[in-house]
Amino acid sequence: MKVKFFDLRVTNKSLRNQLNKNFNKLLTHGQFFLGPEVEEIEKKISNFLGKKYAVGLDSGSSALYLCLKSIGIKPGDEVITTPLTWIITINAIAKLGAIPIFVDVKDDLNINEDLIEEKITSKTKAIVPMHYAGHMCNMEKIHYIAKKHNLFIVEDAAQSFGASLNNKKSGHYSDACAFSMNPMKSLAGYGESGIALTNNLKVYNKLKLLRHAGTTSDPKKIITNNCLEISLNHKMDSLNASMLLVAFKNFPKKMKKKHKFANLYYKFLSKDVITQKLLKNEIHGRYVFPIIVNKRNQLREYLSKNGIETKVFNAPLASEAPVYKKYNNKDTPNAKKMINKILILPCHENLTEKQVIYVINKINKYYD
Repeated sequence: MKVKFFDLRVTNKSLRNQLNKNFNKLLTHGQFFLGPEVEEIEKKISNFLGKKYAVGLDSGSSALYLCLKSIGIKPGDEVITTPLTWIITINAIAKLGAIPIFVDVKDDLNINEDLIEEKITSKTKAIVPMHYAGHMCNMEKIHYIAKKHNLFIVEDAAQSFGASLNNKKSGHYSDACAFSMNPMKSLAGYGESGIALTNNLKVYNKLKLLRHAGTTSDPKKIITNNCLEISLNHKMDSLNASMLLVAFKNFPKKMKKKHKFANLYYKFLSKDVITQKLLKNEIHGRYVFPIIVNKRNQLREYLSKNGIETKVFNAPLASEAPVYKKYNNKDTPNAKKMINKILILPCHENLTEKQVIYVINKINKYYD
């Protein structure tokens, strides 16, 4: 049996029809830049997440970068974050001339909130938690620390759309938060796109300014050089927005499948396999399903020989990328241990229950 890690094909006839309907609507009105679909998806996502303002962008990377810029991160500022993340989390900080300060992770792969305060200095301006695989960080504790020390919170929520803890959705506690909607994410478009959200009107206006090359012109009427701040083009195009409207409509059905498959893994995987344990009152974002195992590479090779695709994410640690070795990254021992144990299993909506059981059986046989 073959089990793909991701299967991004659109095989469902009803879904294809919905996508074609929205595409034809776009072709009819012809507003390919910041058309009505962009505003519509912004409103739907802001309402869903309980944030006042949303700005559709060309990627989750742009969303994080512009969130940091919009809250005023400047060269020399220190920004606390996790080393166990995709490199863009760190790039967004460093691109602004700020200094990433790495805090070790817990066994659940999220930033260890109990170690944050010891890294705070007079130069610290913000905390950037990242919800690994869609598993929520302890945002109540992080929010408490941020308020105590007058720091901003910018959530890298690229992997956690729809996740919540104690009925507070991912993004709830942040001054600004960034989501990615690329084709692999839980709320997935059919190309690169992202969205930034905030409750702060000043931050919102800054995000909108930076989205359109720092200009105040209305791109639907005329392009001018009335540039107030140096920026680039980060706009979400109407085509991606129109596809996201379909994805948003089908999001509950998609997540129901992903949660079902994750629950099978939780229930039947060998006790030799460690999984991310759900916190009390948590809904996991289910971007992917990571397991923590010894001899990870050997298990991966065994599964590959049995037709099962798996992935290793975020290796090496972002803090150990050549460009960031100049920063102090020697005190994150647990992250350095975990990066060699994490294996990502297939957990997408196009799987079948039979395929998931096959994966479970092969892993359990490996440990027999």
